[in-house]
Amino acid sequence: MYRSRPILLLGLVLGGCQSAPDPGTAVRVEIAGGANPGVYETSGREISCAGPAAGAEGLGVQFTDWTGPKEGLRSLSLVLPSSQRPEDFYLGMVFGDFFAGRVIEIDTRAAAPAPRGKGRVTVAPPEGGTAVTVTGETENAVALTATILCLTPVALEGANP
Repeated sequence: MYRSRPILLLGLVLGGCQSAPDPGTAVRVEIAGGANPGVYETSGREISCAGPAAGAEGLGVQFTDWTGPKEGLRSLSLVLPSSQRPEDFYLGMVFGDFFAGRVIEIDTRAAAPAPRGKGRVTVAPPEGGTAVTVTGETENAVALTATILCLTPVALEGANP
């Protein structure tokens, strides 16, 4: 669990270093199995969507809420280096306290120090914004679906519907 904190911190930093990211509108995470099963939803301006965040055709999403319920979703980081490779991404989520909470991660990037889990990212342009959906499974067989609705469209070349 603790070995992945540097990657999650990198996601937090990447999310905060984008030039003028667009405010998101909603995050919905559905988890089946593991220590945090259930549905988690949040919305607000603290969700940042930025493309090309991690590459010429990439996308980055960052959500952090340290004022919300301690048992809930407190942070979500998504890095998709290229929309041309939807199975190549990093998703990290923290539930509860940042230092003592539960971390759920999927890291399928070719450059990952220790790839974990499997999944796919889908980027679709709904009217007036961008919908990003991650479906996957952690290395511990925890199934999840995370959907992020970005307030404004995120320009991606070759986005996968």
